[in-house]
Formats: sequence, structure tokens, C-alpha cells
Amino acid sequence: MTRKIYILIAVLLLGCTTKNNEKASGQLQDSSLTKNQTETVWLFDKVVGSKLVFKDSKSFETNLFELKYIGQLEQEGRAPFFIFSGRDRDECDANISIYIHSPEQGQLVVANGQNRYQYPGKEKDYESDTIFYQARAFFGQVLKNFKGVIWYQTQLLENGKRESSVFLSYIDNNSIKDTLFAGNGNLKQTLNLMNKGLCFEIKGREYTSEP
Repeated sequence: MTRKIYILIAVLLLGCTTKNNEKASGQLQDSSLTKNQTETVWLFDKVVGSKLVFKDSKSFETNLFELKYIGQLEQEGRAPFFIFSGRDRDECDANISIYIHSPEQGQLVVANGQNRYQYPGKEKDYESDTIFYQARAFFGQVLKNFKGVIWYQTQLLENGKRESSVFLSYIDNNSIKDTLFAGNGNLKQTLNLMNKGLCFEIKGREYTSEP
């Protein structure tokens, strides 16, 4: 990832343009899904290589390295959106990212950094060791009227100032929509929903930026 990925324009309800918490467009649609792909119950079993393996002989190929399953966003009468992490290439300097994808959308495109979201925690500059990104992320019923994944984040801008924002990826009509809010947002509401068991926090990690 380059530094420009982390510089966000602080405007209300900004539709983003790259997917590392600045939305990227383009997901493949598959109109010839098998019965297993459209079934609504996907009970996670294990990770095998780059595949998410579920009960009842269902699986989903991610084409990622160091794949880990995080959870899923259920949809009534439809296949869920899986939340998982991994690297899009087998290189040690490639950062692990978050992905959100439903099997109903067909193959997940991961080449050239597509469709990835920023991992929560702390990201330091690989040269200066300066923290220029910090975030907490949650998935599930993250706000009163929204189901999805939400990041409460702070970023270091080129002018040296730190800027707080809220990045929300939510389900809308069987697709994921992304929105950026300026300011600190409503972390208290999300924490209350988590205490009720309606959403869960994604454990953060410390890592350095990609060269």
C-alpha cells in the first residue's frame, strides 16, 4: 500500500474510490451459482490453504495467502457475506487485509490490491516507525440501522495533523456499500450493541506500511 491510500478527505458521507477504506469498485457477478452456493446456512469448519471450508461440503476459494476466517454477515434468505483476512500475494512485505464477500457474487478478485480493506490496529511507517494509522473495527449490527463492518480510525495527514473518521461498509440490497464520515462517530452505540452480543470486535494488530 502506498501512503496516499491512508490520506482521507474529511467530508460527510463520502463515497470512496479505493477499497483500503477508500472504496474500490468492481466485483464479478455469477448467474450460474450451484445450489450449495445459494444456500443460506454456511457453518464455518476450517481453512485449507486459500479456501474457506464449511460444513455440508461447501467451500469458497479466496486466492489469498495466510488466510484467516473472521466471521460472517447473515442475510435473510440469501448466502451470507464472509469476513476474512489474508495477503493478496506471497511476499513478506505485503500487508494482511480484510475482505468482505458473498459467494453469490462469484469469484473474489484480489489481484493488484483490489477489494481489500484496512486491517484494524496500528500501522507504522516502515522507515520512520511513526504511527500514521490506528483503528478499531467491529462487524455485525454495528449501528442501530446498519449491519456490516465499521472502522473508527485516526490517520496522520501529510500536513502532520491527525484526522479522525468513521468508515462503514454495510449491506444494502445484497451488496456492500461503503461510506466515510468525518469525526469520531458513535463508538458508544457500537460498543452497546457489542455488549448485547449483536456485533463483535475484530482484534487489531500492529504492522508496518508496505514499501
